[in-house]
Amino acid sequence: MQKPKINEETRKRLFSGSIETTVLAIQSLKETGNKDYLPILFDLLITKPVSEVEKEIMNLLANVKDKETGPVLIEALQNEKYKSIRKELTSLCWQNGLDFSANMEVFVDLIINEEWAIAFEAFTVIENFDHFPPEEIHHKLKLKIAGALKKVNEQKQYFLEEILKMSAE
Repeated sequence: MQKPKINEETRKRLFSGSIETTVLAIQSLKETGNKDYLPILFDLLITKPVSEVEKEIMNLLANVKDKETGPVLIEALQNEKYKSIRKELTSLCWQNGLDFSANMEVFVDLIINEEWAIAFEAFTVIENFDHFPPEEIHHKLKLKIAGALKKVNEQKQYFLEEILKMSAE
């Protein structure tokens, strides 16, 4: 029989309404948590918790090093449910140091389609890539960027032009 990945007692403590209980539950996830808790933490973030709880969640997520969390973050970035925390989620992608280069298109889309603050965070993620995706994916992105350059504002044009320069290096 497979062990459940989410401890229901931990979930209850996360949404307890008590700052101390919630913070302790978040801290316990540093030791015992797994990627399945991420959507629960995202759900907690969209409730606009008190700053102490938000800070604890962001600290935990900024220090996640498990490669399995990358796809969960990418999925959340694309999920409209988490639109209100998209800037925070995007900033986590460069803070935690995971490799998101295979998801470059997601970050290019954020630059093109989202407000400036999110676009800036998405650009920062791309700027911190150790390598760019394979040429067949990269070529498609260059075409997307070229088409978007005519439609976006000056600030976003700068980001997109910089991406093109980085990719040429």
